Amino acid sequence: MKRKKISKFRFIVQIFFVVLILYLSVGHYLSEKQIAELPGIASLHAVCPFGGVVNLYTFFTTGNYVQKLHQSDFIMLIALLITLIIGGAFFCGWICPLGSVQEWFGKIGKKIFKQKYNRVPKKIDRLLRYFKYFVLAWVIFQTARSSTLVFQNIDPYYNLFNIWTDEIALSGYISVAITLFLSLFIERPFCRYACPLGAVNGLFNKISFFNIKRDEKSCVNCNLCNKSCPSGIQISDKNYIKDTSCIRCMECTESCPVNDKKENTLKMTFIINNKKKLNSFILPVILLVIFIGTIIFTYINGSFITERIRVFNTTEDIRGSVTIQEIIDNFDIEKNILYKAFGISGNIESETKLKDIQLKMGMDEDYEIISTEKIREFTKFYNMPLSEYFSYYNINSENLNISDSDNILLKDFVLSSEKGIIPLILDNYKVSEYSEDIPEEEHKDLSSVNIKGNSTLYDIKDQVNNFEEFLKNFGITENISLSTTVKELRDLYGIEITDIKEYILK
Repeated sequence: MKRKKISKFRFIVQIFFVVLILYLSVGHYLSEKQIAELPGIASLHAVCPFGGVVNLYTFFTTGNYVQKLHQSDFIMLIALLITLIIGGAFFCGWICPLGSVQEWFGKIGKKIFKQKYNRVPKKIDRLLRYFKYFVLAWVIFQTARSSTLVFQNIDPYYNLFNIWTDEIALSGYISVAITLFLSLFIERPFCRYACPLGAVNGLFNKISFFNIKRDEKSCVNCNLCNKSCPSGIQISDKNYIKDTSCIRCMECTESCPVNDKKENTLKMTFIINNKKKLNSFILPVILLVIFIGTIIFTYINGSFITERIRVFNTTEDIRGSVTIQEIIDNFDIEKNILYKAFGISGNIESETKLKDIQLKMGMDEDYEIISTEKIREFTKFYNMPLSEYFSYYNINSENLNISDSDNILLKDFVLSSEKGIIPLILDNYKVSEYSEDIPEEEHKDLSSVNIKGNSTLYDIKDQVNNFEEFLKNFGITENISLSTTVKELRDLYGIEITDIKEYILK
């Protein structure tokens, strides 16, 4: 086998996974913004095996998932664990997109700084390598405590592949900039010193079935293996490469000049039969097939779930992220009645989320005519007398020239009326859909409240006198991350942006 052949193969694999993650990230962003719909799209949180690691405590103690994590994260974790047990930290050297990007930046650094590249004093290097275990412990503890992704705002992986969106905090830009900048001087700096997933993966190098063995008898001590190792491991001093920093990139086996002479000084071996050299291509291919195959198999049989499975016990479970179709399926509501009740255009797809209906219809989202709350209440009174629905909203049916409202079901009234229900009420009362409790002259003041969909709890905290009272008022858990956005609050708690504006205004 010619030298560097395995490196070319690894480079192709790395490109594949980087392109795949870019596709998912851009596609998810376009879908969220209703710009385009791409097939097979999931958020990056849903396809990260580390999500399965940080979600273990929450899932086994509460049966729930950490915010933004789903069943797919456990599938990714299972696929990762199989590869770890078989071949060690293969994921880090072949699949991880952030590791690949750092490596490519490192190639630029090598050309610029040449011999000065990757020169970290041994004592400092040895000390810094323990830092990733601290990061791992901190992330797991904080995530278990808060049930939120505390690492998101400083995670260079997530932020790098979402750098073009409006979801990135300042800390995210800083973490990406630092990681890429250091990559010009140090090989894979984040992987080596700070990656919590890398900390977990590296431990499996000590117990994996396949490992790299060095034959000290045929070794000529040329140190080329040491120079080629991206993790800075002193391979020439070891018999088996079980170092927790090894990423199974196989660079050392290709750099060995003795291997070319059939001496097999550095070879991949099976733990049961370590005398026989394994073809360098066999293990990567096996692990890739296992990793990708596990995902494809679970995707086909419906187990690879990248969105939260909703359970609707009552109408209170309806949130802004719920789709029109979910309302129809779970509450036995006829689509034409729901659309007519709110004057929803017929070209609005039933897979549209409730929070996006108004936006798709080209309506000003500051005036929430078709709000999640209104749809929630309509669903609640759907099979109940019209009088109860009117009573809930403190509406006098006589003003609408409706008689016998006690004997007319809400759904039947919608079918028989010309306009439905919400447009009819608006026409008769000429009110904005902010809130019946707010005088008309105060509606305009809401625009003065500087809160948007991507505003965070940090922003809200600066605008309220008592933040703890604000959380209590909306039923928000006190340990929620302050980086949570208004859009996420709407998904989690059904809190609309105008509700927050009204609270701040009052």
